[in-house]
Amino acid sequence: MKRTLLATAVAAIIATQAAVAADVTELRYATVAPEKTPWGAYLHKTIAVAEEAAVGSLKITPFFSAALGDEQTSLRQTVRGRIDISGQSGVATSLVVPEIALLGAPFLFKDTAESDCVYDNHVNPIFGPMLKEKGLILLSYVEVGWPTIFSVAPLNTVEQGQNIKLRVPPSRATTLYWSEVGAAGVPMGVVDMIPALKTGQVKAIHTSTVYGIAIGLHKLAPYVSYNNTHQHDVGTVTVSAKTWNKLTPVQQAALKKTASYVNELRQGIRGAEQALLGKAAKEGATVNRIDSAAMAGWQTHAAAAQEALVGEIGGRAAEIWNRIQVAKKACS
Repeated sequence: MKRTLLATAVAAIIATQAAVAADVTELRYATVAPEKTPWGAYLHKTIAVAEEAAVGSLKITPFFSAALGDEQTSLRQTVRGRIDISGQSGVATSLVVPEIALLGAPFLFKDTAESDCVYDNHVNPIFGPMLKEKGLILLSYVEVGWPTIFSVAPLNTVEQGQNIKLRVPPSRATTLYWSEVGAAGVPMGVVDMIPALKTGQVKAIHTSTVYGIAIGLHKLAPYVSYNNTHQHDVGTVTVSAKTWNKLTPVQQAALKKTASYVNELRQGIRGAEQALLGKAAKEGATVNRIDSAAMAGWQTHAAAAQEALVGEIGGRAAEIWNRIQVAKKACS
């Protein structure tokens, strides 16, 4: 009799555990960011927040350092539902919704305060519905930061940028700007940057300050030119609509909670930019913070690049560009 009761109890426990396991939804979260970076810390923190808010019904597994493919690949796989969540730069997101490239237009924002205001108050209502039409649910924007140019020779003035062969992100905003400058831009994903430098395919790299120094670009291209007005890159965290539609309201609400930590990441990235620039200098790189005189030269090519970008995107680009200008005025 006791054995029967014990067996019944064990069977009941196993059945309960199986039922609980069956109620847990497992999600894959892709990013090209290395784990030991501010983005990695942000990802871990927001995953924990979402799992706790979902009361144990979500299990989210992160894949760092492009383990599931580069940004473009992982985002396309998210659209298809083969990856559940992806975090990527605005450059990558613009390959799905081209108008997002307008946010990366050169010298669009006068400073970080204006950019933050536009993103916090005006951008989501514009681009959230557009992403949804493409099969992506926008969870939040995330700071990527201001760009740095890593080069094998000094690249501080616009004259030095002419005719140079450099890697540019696969975004028309960046490509058109460098074309206006007179450089030979070579669009490529982040996983190809180091091989391109080593083989001499390019002589300079345009990329995120934090990411570039984190992967050691300053050791291969030791001239580091930084400015915080040229092009503010803010990425997105998106969920596949196919995944989203299968989630319960509790699970969806849990994922939305991750957006509460956007400003925390901003401050982390901006602090990391300055710390890493100092680190690069200590490790032998020549770090140049572009002054106002040199910046004026770079800015002379911005208006033509902006106009070309709007025209090339077509579709709703002119309408969206006007809405962005209205948002900037509201934030001034």
